[in-house]
Amino acid sequence: MTSQPKIPTMKTAYVHKNGDATTSDVVSVVDVPIPEPKKGQVLVKVHAASINPVDWKMAEGLFPGLKEGALGCDVSGSVSKIGPETETTLKVGDQVYGDIIETKGAFGEYALASHSVLAKKPSNISMEQAAALPLAGLTAWQGLMTYGKMKEGDKVLIFGGSGGVGSLAIQIAKAMKASEVYATGSDQDLIQRFGADHVVNYKQECLMDALKGKNFDVVFDTIGGQEHWKVAQASMKSSGQFVTTVGDGNNLSVTMVQSFWRKFCSVFGASNYNIFLTNTTAPVVSRDMEVLSEMVEKGYVQPVLDETRQYELTNNGIHDLIRASKSHRAKGKLILKVN
Repeated sequence: MTSQPKIPTMKTAYVHKNGDATTSDVVSVVDVPIPEPKKGQVLVKVHAASINPVDWKMAEGLFPGLKEGALGCDVSGSVSKIGPETETTLKVGDQVYGDIIETKGAFGEYALASHSVLAKKPSNISMEQAAALPLAGLTAWQGLMTYGKMKEGDKVLIFGGSGGVGSLAIQIAKAMKASEVYATGSDQDLIQRFGADHVVNYKQECLMDALKGKNFDVVFDTIGGQEHWKVAQASMKSSGQFVTTVGDGNNLSVTMVQSFWRKFCSVFGASNYNIFLTNTTAPVVSRDMEVLSEMVEKGYVQPVLDETRQYELTNNGIHDLIRASKSHRAKGKLILKVN
């Protein structure tokens, strides 16, 4: 009697059902077979991953797309294997990064990805920094440039200047030659290091009093909530663009109803209201990733990590990572170190 060959396995964070993502009956680290890439896919040996609110929102059922399966979207690592009949410039061993929301699994030792969503890692940043860049960088770029229609000389306000998206949005706005960049947050020194010209500390100042009448061309809200929309209306030009990926809360259906009403009101003279989901589909993602990589290579943009917290691929590590993301108090991107 011949023994069956042993199937190679890996560890990955797995969603068993929707619920509280900080509990093991909802999310836990399990052993699963290492997947095989299909046509158009590559297998990435994961070095690091970063968390975004969409990860735990999907796990908790607050955002559609994941009732059961592997967790995590932002990844950096090296190409381990290329699927059959896959036409790509990538080679085995290439260091890459990308947002793999379509296939998920960044919180694992290996992850499948469409070759079109991956880019070669910029040479002047670490693997951890590369993992921090994809979704946050795409969101910041598309929020300012695609939806905010920012142009040289514009005056920009960013709510949430110390977070993953906000820190990158400040740097992108400065690189694209905004005349002034205002940002909110409690860590003034940190936000100024990102390049903000003015920082409003929400713990010490009333946002309305500090920002009313500033005549911003673009307001980018990375925090969400009714208060920020009210402050934006009082501080934008009549032709200004308000951009958010968050809306007023975690409930997607409520957010969409509120967004429809605000867009409707925009027709009658209110400042333009834009809520968007980051576009991670080809060919848009390939084009925008190329722009991000170039900005990083030239030194205009540098992903910022929360250096005070480190997480590993264990049950406690994953749950602590999710808790830290849900607190909305990170100073830079929260990173999961894998290999």
